Amino acid sequence: MMNEFNVESYIKAGKAVIAAKRLARKLVTPGASFLEIAERCEDEILKHNCELSFPINISLNEIAAHYSPSLNDISIVPERGLLKIDVGSHYDGYIADSAFTINIDEDVELQKIIDAANEGLKAAIEIFAPGTKLYELGEAIHKEISRFGINPVKNLGGHELKRFNLHAGPFIPNTKDMQHNQELKPGVAYACEPFATPGDGWVKNGPSSYIFRLIRKLKKNVPYQELSYMNKIEKITHKLPFSPRIIEKNKIIPSNQIERYIQTFLRKNVIMEYPILIEQSQQYVSQQEHTIIIDMDGNPIVTTKE
Repeated sequence: MMNEFNVESYIKAGKAVIAAKRLARKLVTPGASFLEIAERCEDEILKHNCELSFPINISLNEIAAHYSPSLNDISIVPERGLLKIDVGSHYDGYIADSAFTINIDEDVELQKIIDAANEGLKAAIEIFAPGTKLYELGEAIHKEISRFGINPVKNLGGHELKRFNLHAGPFIPNTKDMQHNQELKPGVAYACEPFATPGDGWVKNGPSSYIFRLIRKLKKNVPYQELSYMNKIEKITHKLPFSPRIIEKNKIIPSNQIERYIQTFLRKNVIMEYPILIEQSQQYVSQQEHTIIIDMDGNPIVTTKE
């Protein structure tokens, strides 16, 4: 049940996310290192006495989500394109999740893709109240995005947020999908995230994964070293999504062995992976996202809006 402490915890997490977003806007320039952007923005969250609810996503052009710099990543910001920055933090498990898209060279045509997602998000926030059905949010988002002559990404959307659970509860569609007929409820936090594209409006799994999550710990017939690593990963991540970079940063596993253990834990179903998501027609994708909590009086509070 939502109470004053919960709300304050969401707001604290939101302030950390806002600070990281502001820093990202300053750091994203052509030639800048993805790895440096990621590490500095994630450190900014830690400076605000919060923890990561997932590693920063830095997804370029047709990659809609789930690209987070790998260990020793050499990617740099190009001269042109759409770069999506998706940031998450938590305070005592209460999660704030927010994203925005940077038009690297301020291209007029590409800006329309950003504006479409942004207007879709605004339209959803305007009707965010107890009793609003999830498909009504999707309808509002779709209507605004369509005004720009482009499409929402139909198989991506928002989600409920619970303590230490990033993707909880119902799915918030980006189009009018009548099967999502649950109502918004007081005392619940949500992430609302429209994606827009001039392409087909569907994403598919890409060939690589850079984000993982601990889903279970083996207890029998497990080498002591593996069990130790599982316990340490659980402690530092709280079973939230993570990048191997956090394993290196906290010196959980020797750097030259991290990839081997990641593959071992995948094979044993100890961890799951989040493949990069690619727009199937290889078209540009934009993303805009805020976290919204509805207090017990039914008031919406946007915790990640600058």
